[in-house]
Amino acid sequence: MKARKTIALTLILTLLLGVAVACDGGGTTTPAVTTKAPGTTPVGTTAPTTAGTTAPPEPYELSVAWWGGEARHKKTLDMIDAYMADFPYVTVVSTYAAYTDYWTKMATLAAGRNMPDVYLVQLTYVGDYASKGLMRPLQDLVDAGKIDVSNFTPGALNGSSYDGKLVGITLGDTASTIVYNKTLIESVGYALPKDQMTWTEYSTYLKGLAEKLPEGVYASDLGCRHEHTIENFARQMDFYGITSEDGKSLGYTKEALTEYLNFHYDMFEAGCMPPLEVMIEDRSKQWGDSLSGNGKIAVWNTNVNQGKIFQASIEDELGMARPIVADDAVNQYVEAAVCSTWAISGNTEKVDEAAHFINAMVNDWDLQKIYDMDIGVPGSTAIQEELINLLDLTKPVDQMKKREIELMRDILNTTIPFNGRPAGYPTAVDDLYKKIDEILYGNMTVEEAVEAHFAAMASLLK
Repeated sequence: MKARKTIALTLILTLLLGVAVACDGGGTTTPAVTTKAPGTTPVGTTAPTTAGTTAPPEPYELSVAWWGGEARHKKTLDMIDAYMADFPYVTVVSTYAAYTDYWTKMATLAAGRNMPDVYLVQLTYVGDYASKGLMRPLQDLVDAGKIDVSNFTPGALNGSSYDGKLVGITLGDTASTIVYNKTLIESVGYALPKDQMTWTEYSTYLKGLAEKLPEGVYASDLGCRHEHTIENFARQMDFYGITSEDGKSLGYTKEALTEYLNFHYDMFEAGCMPPLEVMIEDRSKQWGDSLSGNGKIAVWNTNVNQGKIFQASIEDELGMARPIVADDAVNQYVEAAVCSTWAISGNTEKVDEAAHFINAMVNDWDLQKIYDMDIGVPGSTAIQEELINLLDLTKPVDQMKKREIELMRDILNTTIPFNGRPAGYPTAVDDLYKKIDEILYGNMTVEEAVEAHFAAMASLLK
């Protein structure tokens, strides 16, 4: 097998600048997944040619970048090794880092128009990168049969679109969810959470649960400081999202944000959540070391793909439910499908080669089996069915994986279409997080924090 060609982000930055993250499960049939013999072309592709040649193609390099932790890096590198074994004329130059470091370095590469040929983009950044021409539109490659999306649901494609154009092919989709510790809640004789509880139901539920839990164990995390709960609320109230669709202003009104923050602050004051200093300390911990990962939180806000990670870190049995809905919500089904999507650089000349790589990564069962939906549920329903067939449902982690697939199918089939998060979204979220902390520290009232947030965004969102 060809040796991996891997370059750390700091090194690739230096070099680059120097030289120039639905099918119903109860159906009776399973979508076919075409497998391949070693050395043949993955599903739905023809081998790319270079310089007008036919087989054997001329050797070429393809630069590929993604984010993640060590486990994800290993899985992705193993997928790439398998891809290069099938196509020995391809050398993939791999670049990867932890999430925060990844986006810091990618911003520098983007400023220099030195993006990798293929790179992973999370929904938060799709609007920012696509609006600047850094993500090549892909519909022509789909129409030409170079990328196969025939088994992808509309919801899976919508999450990887911007301004009505397909700009990515999802490696995995997730969405906001509530994870709950079934073992802990049942041990105190309390009912389990339901899908889409109303604010009134949820507040009553958590306050009652908090009274039954032992000291040092808490009913919930700080839900208002989770970006997707903020976005869900905005979309429930018929706003576009945290920002307007063009990203030039906040998406919600002062009155709506005040209502949202007061609701969560009331539960904080009622003792449903840990003390502020405990929550701040918990932010820096890995999931397995966190309060939730150690059975100290009964219900918490996270993403669907993270449920199995929490389950792997704890002996207690966990469950998942769709998020809460405001009592006066205009829309009920609003979770944004958070894609981690493969993009092709707007500046690369290796378009066919990049398409070939992406198609293999999302449609080749041998590769997907290695990845095991690490970053979310794959877009292909055929791959989803094959993943379900591998599960051992006597194991809690595999039960959680099945729930993940089923929950994402439900979300993708019912949620209101979303045109992506525009540039300015991360700035708005970061500022709101700071204002929420000021409220909890007692430095600002909710009303003062809302005014300060809108004032700051008036100059930052343009």
